[in-house]
Amino acid sequence: MNDQTQRRQALDVSQSFIVQAPAGSGKTELLTQRYLKLLSVSASPESVIAMTFTKKAVSELTTRVIESLKLAQGNRPKESYKQTTYDLALKVLEKSKTLDWQLLNMYERFKILTIDGLSGLIASRYPSKNQLVPKQIIAQNCVRNDIYLKAAKQTLLAIDESEYQNSIESVLLYLDNNVNKFYRLIIDMLAKRDQWLLKLYQHGVLNIETLRLSSKKIIIQHLLLLKNEVERYFNVTFFKLLKDNTKPEFAQIQGVPDATVESLEVWKNLCQLCLTTQGKWRTSLNKNNGFPVELKTQKQAVIKIFQDLSSHQQLRKLLAGVEQLPDVNFSTNQINILQDIAQVLKLAVIQLNILFDVNQTYDFIQVALDANQALDEHQVGDVALFLDNKVQHILIDEFQDTSATQFVLLEKLIINWQVGDGKTLFLVGDPMQSIYLFRQSQVGLFLQVRVQGIANIKPKFLQLSTNFRSSESVVEGNNKIFSKIFPQQEDAFKGAIKYEHSQANFVDENENAIRFYPFAYKRYDFEAQKVLEIIQNNPTKEIVILVRSRSHLDDIVSILKRANIEFEALKILPLKEDLFTRDLLSLTRALKHLGDKLAWLAILRAPWCGLLLEDLLVLSQQDERVIFDLIQDEQVLQGLSENGQLRIRNFVHVFCDIVNQQSRFSFTKVLAFAINQLAPQSSLSVKRSMIKIQFLQIIHDCESVQQLDIETINQMLDGLYAPSVNARIKLMTIHEAKGLEFELVIIPGLGRMPQNNIPSIIHLQEFSNQSLLLAPIRSYTQLDDSHTYTYLKHIKSQQNKFETMRLLYVAMTRAKLEIHLLGTLNQSNQASSNTFLKLLAPIFQHQFDKLKLSTTEDNQPLVQAPEFVRYIKPLEYDNLPDESKKKMDFQLSVDLQYKSLLGTLLHQYYEDSLFSPDKQSIRARLMECGVGNMDIDSHINFIVNMLNLTKQDKHFSWLFKQRTSTQVEVEFINDKHSVIIDRLFIDEDTLWIIDFKTATKSNNESIAQFIQRQKIKYTQQLLSYKVALSEYYSMEIKCALYCSSVQELIEIY
Repeated sequence: MNDQTQRRQALDVSQSFIVQAPAGSGKTELLTQRYLKLLSVSASPESVIAMTFTKKAVSELTTRVIESLKLAQGNRPKESYKQTTYDLALKVLEKSKTLDWQLLNMYERFKILTIDGLSGLIASRYPSKNQLVPKQIIAQNCVRNDIYLKAAKQTLLAIDESEYQNSIESVLLYLDNNVNKFYRLIIDMLAKRDQWLLKLYQHGVLNIETLRLSSKKIIIQHLLLLKNEVERYFNVTFFKLLKDNTKPEFAQIQGVPDATVESLEVWKNLCQLCLTTQGKWRTSLNKNNGFPVELKTQKQAVIKIFQDLSSHQQLRKLLAGVEQLPDVNFSTNQINILQDIAQVLKLAVIQLNILFDVNQTYDFIQVALDANQALDEHQVGDVALFLDNKVQHILIDEFQDTSATQFVLLEKLIINWQVGDGKTLFLVGDPMQSIYLFRQSQVGLFLQVRVQGIANIKPKFLQLSTNFRSSESVVEGNNKIFSKIFPQQEDAFKGAIKYEHSQANFVDENENAIRFYPFAYKRYDFEAQKVLEIIQNNPTKEIVILVRSRSHLDDIVSILKRANIEFEALKILPLKEDLFTRDLLSLTRALKHLGDKLAWLAILRAPWCGLLLEDLLVLSQQDERVIFDLIQDEQVLQGLSENGQLRIRNFVHVFCDIVNQQSRFSFTKVLAFAINQLAPQSSLSVKRSMIKIQFLQIIHDCESVQQLDIETINQMLDGLYAPSVNARIKLMTIHEAKGLEFELVIIPGLGRMPQNNIPSIIHLQEFSNQSLLLAPIRSYTQLDDSHTYTYLKHIKSQQNKFETMRLLYVAMTRAKLEIHLLGTLNQSNQASSNTFLKLLAPIFQHQFDKLKLSTTEDNQPLVQAPEFVRYIKPLEYDNLPDESKKKMDFQLSVDLQYKSLLGTLLHQYYEDSLFSPDKQSIRARLMECGVGNMDIDSHINFIVNMLNLTKQDKHFSWLFKQRTSTQVEVEFINDKHSVIIDRLFIDEDTLWIIDFKTATKSNNESIAQFIQRQKIKYTQQLLSYKVALSEYYSMEIKCALYCSSVQELIEIY
């Protein structure tokens, strides 16, 4: 195997290394071996620290080390790959015995911890002067967000304080006086304060020079790359051809510009000359480009140069990127709003710290900030000083997931380390598996250390390539696919990582190890059926179904349940939706408040009592008394069924004991007692026992911080998932599967797009070179975003694009033997952008083409829509006799019902983007809705005609364009009401709300009159939509009605 040399080198404990270990390469085993080797040569176990990012990973590594030591107490294994670990562990046991370390009795001597845990050690070593007792770390997102919101509200309340009044008013005005946006800005920034708090201020105010220097670094770095490319491909002849150009900005380009900020305008001019506004090489030039007719020879020569350069994508991308570079010289208005935002954020941090002190809590970000501050204030330059041990060696697992803040901490810890002083750094990870951008991980840091080192240490780079997990067919298949998907050039800022080939450790002969199944638009039912078929065809294999988002499993979960196939759903099914959880929540509410009628009815209906609905109805009608009193009243019980009386009496006997305990014990203990009495442990399944433990822990956590209210409990339940018993079929997200392996991997939903994130009010980016940029979204009075905001938005989109590639790589490298890929095309029979399917489309193009051919529909002739069928003559309702009014009222009701039905059906076709359904399918849908044979043909014609008019409309392409931002039939909820939007999308930084209407023009009504009638009728409705969505989106919002009958898009706001 071709990487054995590198694996042996990694065990040289006299050197520092950074190791790139792709999926299946035995990274954890190598880390274990290095750790054991270091223990065997160290003066004490505490002199070796191993760090990773999650408690789960810490537990796994610790278990590996302990199991290795235990196995070393037995005979040497025959397998060669186990012998290295055995020999190393044996030496550690010998050292432990000689020095009386007692490692197998004192596991705490293994210094294996998370990076957050290390920060906690530092912070606890040097607590603040006013901290008398250790603080409790807030782990739950809901509790953390709640305290951020409180800090935001306290910040706003300071609007009357002279020091902050102007800044708060300025930021509010900038956000169109939207208080919710003001809160969201603060909450979002507090959650990222480790990125900006230590860099943004100087003497308590915004240091604008920090932002300028960051912009300069970014610009110069980009221009240096571009200059190298231009010098490589543009010769002297090209610049001579520009000498006679009639445009001064082009004629002055005499040669390759310098890579300086001062030359930025020249670079922009060069970009404008070479590329179109779409960023493509120009294929023609004219007088507008400074090449009039008399310069025909020069023009043709320049065009020829562009044609020759058309295949050089890196040069083109770098040229196009010049227009997207950030601002260096900020305008006065930009500086003012940035200063005001900085002042508001400073106050928000103060308010947050006050809340932390009052509650004696803090979050992980504060732990990291305190650790950094402690190292600065106490001038601790060596990790050994704060741990009171002579630490010689640090190992870090999953180094590709390091954030900039964590990187700075590591730099400070080893700042005094020197080459040759016996101290070593061992960093291991796989940049191709960096999928935690949402946790601020910076994969570019791995690339940076690989080239530049860290502090004074320049680790030697080692590349592993052997895959011990997957068969040769899977490995070679993945090599073929990802060598085409991953970028060819690495970019630390954008997170672009080149693909590194792997080599299988064992051979197989499966030619169909990777299989692809495309499906027609939105045929998720076919996709789920295929998943079921794959599972049934592989009855003995361990199978995992991996998805990008939990919602992508809905159809699959349903079909597996119908087929009675057991599955283990890892963090898939929300805990709140489990029936037993609901019963426990109702029991909690009933115990907290004996007068909670709904809770009492729920617990009486729950299995532990099981009261029938007719008995519950009897109890619910007694409005003047609480149900707990009613069920103890014999006279009331006589009104229940015999079965109900028996159930109630048993329940009351138990529950009275529970209520009597409340004053003697904590609520957690009372609830635990209640659950045990009502649902004894022997009656609970394994899953429900796990839910009980999980629920009681939530109650304990709430009670311990004196927030034992239903709202807080509900918040704590949010984001938690029901436990699942072990099964052969496993369902999980790709993120949850990282580090795991399975015989057969199924990846459905390839054509589904991820959920759209709410646009950021402030874009913030901390780069791997320690640069920091931030920019707020434009205000309502501004026409365009700042260059910095545009640049950061572009960087974020590029980072997301490259992480999508890596996420697919993680999913496909979980497989040992087989991979099954399933995805649906969009309504245009294409793969939607920003999907896995888009990445795979070029590789499986022949199967795409085959599917398109099979789903192509015959073109139907387009006809005009007739007037809507009237069921009665337009009589004057008020002048009818009473009997006629009744008949008319009924007929109007029928008319309106049919109109509503047809409108709903048309909406469904719009939602599904089905504009050419066959008449039989329309007939089937109408018959399902109860439409009789007499009227059905006219209704079919109406639907067909409306859809044809829509397709013929000039607005059709724009309205139904495939966008990643598009949402259909989406509901938004605020404090007052909820709204359902027919179609929603972002176009040129404007949010469009589209409401479809099937209204038709009257016989004597002009188009103008019809439009005015629709505006009068629906303006208020669309205004309410706009108000509701302004709480979710920080951008310009426009509303429009689309009336297909007259082919008009009526803009309201």
